[in-house]
Amino acid sequence: MPEKDAPAPRLIREGLIRFPEQPAQKPHLIGSRCRKCGYAAFPKREICPACVEEGLMEEIALSRRGRLNTFTLTTVAPPGFQAPYIQGFVDLPEGCTIFSLITGCEPREGSLQIGQEMELVIEPVRLDEEGNQLLGYKFKPI
Repeated sequence: MPEKDAPAPRLIREGLIRFPEQPAQKPHLIGSRCRKCGYAAFPKREICPACVEEGLMEEIALSRRGRLNTFTLTTVAPPGFQAPYIQGFVDLPEGCTIFSLITGCEPREGSLQIGQEMELVIEPVRLDEEGNQLLGYKFKPI
């Protein structure tokens, strides 16, 4: 009996990533900006975390590029992840800081520098309980 095809990867969480309708475009993260105070947030929010106003947050497309704020090399992984890996914070031009896994470099000391330019990629993040791939956002050095 032939093996059935593996299930298609699914998103780790809905509402974080917008996939383009045109093949030439690239996906982006979905954030929000307060129309009163200008605070930018990720993930998208209904209430502004800065001025606590409700109903003034509008959805925005976040930039695909940012700068590495800080990072750490993780050597002990929770279930579904494989160590070692790098995680860090990436500052985007809109003013928000994104916590993310870092890919595209060896997970070792000295492979990244604070302030380094980073770019958004969509890749498998981990496996679910059944061993299926879950897609999510990561950043990689440019």
